[in-house]
Amino acid sequence: MKKSFFEYYGQYAFNFAKVLLVNLLFLSCSQNAKTDLQQQSISTHQIVESVFEKGREHCDLDFYAGTLMLHGMSEFALTEGNENLLDEVIALFEKFGNGEIKAKGNFISYEAGGSGAAYLAWTGATNQLDGQVAIAAEKMMKSQKRTHDDLMTAPNLTHHMFIDVVFAVSPFLLYAGLKFEKPEYVDYAIFQTIESFKILKDHQTGLVHQGRGFQGEGVLSKDNWSRGNGWGAFALALLARDLPESHPRYQEVVVLAREFFTTVIDFQNEQGLWHQEMTAPASYVETSGSGLLLHGIGVMLQAGLLDKKYLKNFERGLQGLLTYIGTDGSVSHSCFSCRCPKDGSKQTYIEHPWVYNDPHAFGPVVLAFAQAALMGIDSVQPLSQQGINTIIDAPHKPRTYIKYARGRDVAWENDRIAFRVFGPEVRDKVGSGVDVWAKSVDYPILDKWYKLNAEGKNYHEDRGEGLDFYNMGRRSGCGALAIWLDGKPYFPQTFDGYRISQNQDDKITFELDYRTWNIHGMEVAERRKFEMEKGTNLFKVTSIIRSNDDRELTVALGLSTFGNAEVWMDKDQGLLSLWEHFSSEHGALGTAVLVDPEKIIGFESCNGDEFILIRAQTNKPFVYYSGAGWSKSEFFDQKSDWEAYVSLENEKLKFKIEEL
Repeated sequence: MKKSFFEYYGQYAFNFAKVLLVNLLFLSCSQNAKTDLQQQSISTHQIVESVFEKGREHCDLDFYAGTLMLHGMSEFALTEGNENLLDEVIALFEKFGNGEIKAKGNFISYEAGGSGAAYLAWTGATNQLDGQVAIAAEKMMKSQKRTHDDLMTAPNLTHHMFIDVVFAVSPFLLYAGLKFEKPEYVDYAIFQTIESFKILKDHQTGLVHQGRGFQGEGVLSKDNWSRGNGWGAFALALLARDLPESHPRYQEVVVLAREFFTTVIDFQNEQGLWHQEMTAPASYVETSGSGLLLHGIGVMLQAGLLDKKYLKNFERGLQGLLTYIGTDGSVSHSCFSCRCPKDGSKQTYIEHPWVYNDPHAFGPVVLAFAQAALMGIDSVQPLSQQGINTIIDAPHKPRTYIKYARGRDVAWENDRIAFRVFGPEVRDKVGSGVDVWAKSVDYPILDKWYKLNAEGKNYHEDRGEGLDFYNMGRRSGCGALAIWLDGKPYFPQTFDGYRISQNQDDKITFELDYRTWNIHGMEVAERRKFEMEKGTNLFKVTSIIRSNDDRELTVALGLSTFGNAEVWMDKDQGLLSLWEHFSSEHGALGTAVLVDPEKIIGFESCNGDEFILIRAQTNKPFVYYSGAGWSKSEFFDQKSDWEAYVSLENEKLKFKIEEL
């Protein structure tokens, strides 16, 4: 007998209680996990809140990656003790409805704030979002562009479809349909999901390809891209969890979900994560796909749709993912925007770059750790020493740290000193030299000083931690690189691109690309890799100057003087050092450049800068060190202290070439 509508879809007022009940039932399965993870572990609540806060800096909420974050916060806000957060999340969603936030993107669901708004409406947590969800859902069903086989797609496409779409379509229509008793919405959510998985399935791996039609009508891309599989995992897991069991296609959905997620688990690496191309372990770990896949696995476990034995895979993945999250909530190793690029081959995806704090990075992490909190996992212990360090409850803990300030500059520091270099947005004001920030404390100051400066309290005043008094301008600063030609230096302009690959407590690593370089009769570009550890005043640079021709160059490494410098040149040791008194208020500053003595050509002066000249070959890397020490820190009272330090450090240095 055909079930009535009420029997078919259940009592919607009961949904919120159902969500809480499932959470409570799962607690008994996760107690061992909690016990194992509590020692030297980090609060899942802290991780979610920190990553969401950082995500708001780098990802606008009107962008679809922002609505993904909001969905994670919607589910997280329903955990015990988050009543105030729930009010904040609802208020953010209301901005979509009143027009304060005007959604960007290809799918009408974004106009209501995405699937998170529909989810909160369905649970009964609020009725304030009902109107905007109902309007967007009806409009989507009537007006969203569809392919020839009735799958929703982006407005500018025809026969093209891609797995990403299920994220934007299926959960939103599922929850809107359940909330407003619209079975056609629910049926379409199932159709969009199952058909997308069917069309895009890779029959060799059991995973999905990203898209169809981008390399020719009807042609599938050849990838198993992690974030693409993650988009599918997000929609499929929520559909399996929240579709009423009375629906005729419920078992079909659950069978597909179990099959897909058990396949996904087969491709986890030792960290419990997945690579950019999931079948290629040599490709980089990709965090946005990993977060989405972990979220899906957690949802399936919590709903009792995956065997409990897979809980260890979920736990391990959380530990691995945590190692790619910075102390400030930053997230590394997230693939740059990517929709079936070029020929759609696996190699194309492997070569597609990752970005530090890419907008796509935050939502998946919020979802994964919010799901952990929903499952009663209150804390997670990170895997040790895996690339990017973890969140800590110690803002005054000595550490190394990198900060990118939105196109303006990249700054870095350790427990002794801080530096920065400038980017393209300020090219008309400054050069490619290395600026020095003198600090007298061992804890991080970059975030604080930038924040104070934004509030009108500039960092040129010492408030007890140090200050920026080093007026580099367009000069060398502390260790700038130039090509020496016809008796003068030719500097690149400010950096054109950057990549942060390591932001740990005890070591940082990043690269800068210099492509804008005006040298008479020569076309060159440079990639410069910076490394710095705790407990030193020096940073290491590995540079490679690229050119169409292999040739020998004279490279000039410079230190700026300001009219009162005491200069120390030592060809045998391979060093150039300055000690300069600035004022009674600012004290003195030592700067140095150290190179392989076998490469030294000599020393030169030009326009107030001192240079050490070395031999280099185009297309072959070389290493040098540079650094600074302030007289008002605890280490260097006078010139002899600085020179003794430089000489001692120079004996330890290794000019080994590291791969760029």
